[in-house]
Amino acid sequence: MPDTSPTIVLVRHGKPTMRVASRPWQWINSHEVNRRMDAYDQASLDPHWNGPRAPRIEGHHSISSDLVRAIETAKLIVGEDPREISPLFREVPLPRFRRNVRLPSMALVTMSRLGWFWGFMEGEESRIQTNARVREAADHLEDRVQSHRKVALFSHGFFLWLLSRELGERGWTSEKKGPFSYLETAEFLRL
Repeated sequence: MPDTSPTIVLVRHGKPTMRVASRPWQWINSHEVNRRMDAYDQASLDPHWNGPRAPRIEGHHSISSDLVRAIETAKLIVGEDPREISPLFREVPLPRFRRNVRLPSMALVTMSRLGWFWGFMEGEESRIQTNARVREAADHLEDRVQSHRKVALFSHGFFLWLLSRELGERGWTSEKKGPFSYLETAEFLRL
């Protein structure tokens, strides 16, 4: 008899063709980091790295962020276009720098994320707005799992970390704790 337990699988996208801080200790200016963050949101997957590492997920209703790297990951792992594509599942956007400063690229990216977290850098989405979006995403997944029983979401590292915490608070269990690596999956069950 097949397992019919409601299941949500969270999948981080594969390794893209570029990274914002590809050389973490290279000194660059913040305007260059802004440009790299914008380019990263348009980046596709690195086919040589992802192809041999991709897990297979079958029989799940597939949902993806609308960013290229998430959609391509869904196609790679499921073998077809995702059933749903939505900006609801996008990565938490990093605030862009307004003043030009020069630091190592990893320091600038870290400052941007901390600026979002503590609210001292204005961005596209505040922490309060992100938390509301994460709750809405969890609602959406719970709705879909009611009708499909097995759902796979293809999304982004930081967003998935926040979403996994929200699912845990709602009674979903998973062995996965902490941040997501490229192509890493986490299965959440409600027993």
